[in-house]
Amino acid sequence: MKFAEVQVGVPYPEKKFTVTEEAIKAYLAAVEDNMPLYAEEHLVPPAYAAVYTRWEALTGEQLEDGTVHAKQGFRYLKPIRWGETLTLRGQVKDKMDKRGLKFVIQKVEAFNEAGELAVESEITIILPA
Repeated sequence: MKFAEVQVGVPYPEKKFTVTEEAIKAYLAAVEDNMPLYAEEHLVPPAYAAVYTRWEALTGEQLEDGTVHAKQGFRYLKPIRWGETLTLRGQVKDKMDKRGLKFVIQKVEAFNEAGELAVESEITIILPA
């Protein structure tokens, strides 16, 4: 992604993302989270949103070497369960050049199978000069 090519407000095509049991179990093992609730209720841990809201997951674009993931915030509205297929929508919310640093703010929304907004994510990255 080149800063000059970034278009604010242009939606990316929707993408589907299935949350598999295998992926959740691997994630829980990797982060050493043994909370029984996730397995008992087949709930997706909230922090797993960092996986499916990654910009690369939505756009298929690879970020350039030297890109910095500056911050990310989430808003959780509905629980997500193992096996659900989410619909992802996103766009660049803003971009700015501050003292030579190229900031891009991206918004990604994840909708559950009922079409309800389940998670919102806002990601700020700094692109290489």
